[in-house]
Amino acid sequence: MNNPACPQCDHVFSWSVALKQILGPGRRGNAIWGAVCPSCSANLKVPNSRVMLIVASAIFFGSQSSTVLVLSDVTLWQFYAAKIFLILGFYAIATFIFLKLELVK
Repeated sequence: MNNPACPQCDHVFSWSVALKQILGPGRRGNAIWGAVCPSCSANLKVPNSRVMLIVASAIFFGSQSSTVLVLSDVTLWQFYAAKIFLILGFYAIATFIFLKLELVK
């Protein structure tokens, strides 16, 4: 698992602190997907290429996994609900694998 770290001071974020800053309502960084290092107060962001990689991975693998649902007898509502949960699950997995922080320039 990729632990997010500050590129300036090498402070390793705990996942709860990093995700609260990046995705939470009380964001402190300047970037949309940004954070502030608690150790050196550096202004950090998640690169746009990483954001796109996380989203694309979640949508692709979540959608591909939902084809397995067709093998069982499910209603249309259950199928789409399961598909959404699969995409959100793969989104969380992709976030833990691909998240990386860089300095805001």
